[in-house]
Amino acid sequence: MTDLSQRNPQAYGVLVTLAGVMIFVPDALVMRLIGGDMLALAFWRGILAGGIFLAANLLFARQTMPGKGEWFDRKGLLVIGLNAVGGITWCSAMQYTSAANALLVLATAPFIAALLSWLTLRETIDRATALAIGLVFAGVLIIGSGSMGHGRLLGDAFALVNATAIAAYYVTLRTTGRRNMLPHLALGAILGGLLALPFAEFVPVDGGTAFLIFLSGAVILPGAAGLLMLGPRYLPAPEVSMITLLEVILGPLLVWAVIGENPGQMSLIGGAVIVVTVALHTLRRISQPQGAG
Repeated sequence: MTDLSQRNPQAYGVLVTLAGVMIFVPDALVMRLIGGDMLALAFWRGILAGGIFLAANLLFARQTMPGKGEWFDRKGLLVIGLNAVGGITWCSAMQYTSAANALLVLATAPFIAALLSWLTLRETIDRATALAIGLVFAGVLIIGSGSMGHGRLLGDAFALVNATAIAAYYVTLRTTGRRNMLPHLALGAILGGLLALPFAEFVPVDGGTAFLIFLSGAVILPGAAGLLMLGPRYLPAPEVSMITLLEVILGPLLVWAVIGENPGQMSLIGGAVIVVTVALHTLRRISQPQGAG
């Protein structure tokens, strides 16, 4: 794989991004199969994923660990805090809304990132992107309108906060250069787990459920997040967005097929608006000459 990254960086980027997405696709289903209180799961996911991140960094890249003064500087604290918020709000979204709604709203993250980049980095937003932003949020409103009658609006709101936290995280990463932020990602995961602890309701679990908790926190979350951190180093952002769109499509379908969780008509309509908009906008960006706006 190292040879491939040097011989064909784009192919390597596609492979690692696709691998990260495919690892993450069953995450929502595994969370549904675990069941119970999702904040209890947030605790275990945070502790397990954070521990795996730190252990991997120490074992394979100890020399890249943050130096004195780099652990809790402004950018470090932002990454830690945003990942803590992201971990809690993702599990809260899965507690209070359908898996389809949570994943579809998550698809707005690239466009929230565009807005945040405009606000904080003074990056311009062209007309096509502005139109896409309007359309994806119209899709969110359609999803929300269907949730009002089913008691899922709170979960949709958590999903939107989650998407915003993820967007802000990626905007922050754009300002860190080649600095290794994996240890901060680890601390953020652990912090999120600890913040969930006072509100979590733990119940005894059997061996099968314990295995699923381990799979969710120690395999799926760190494996997918680690690979998806590598992808953007070798691929343009539009191509990464196109590949990660598979998660938004396949995740809800897997939950629907296995446990029969029907997202509802309005979620399907709103989701179609979001998915089509993201796909068309990404295809447009990929077809543009390198460096075009």
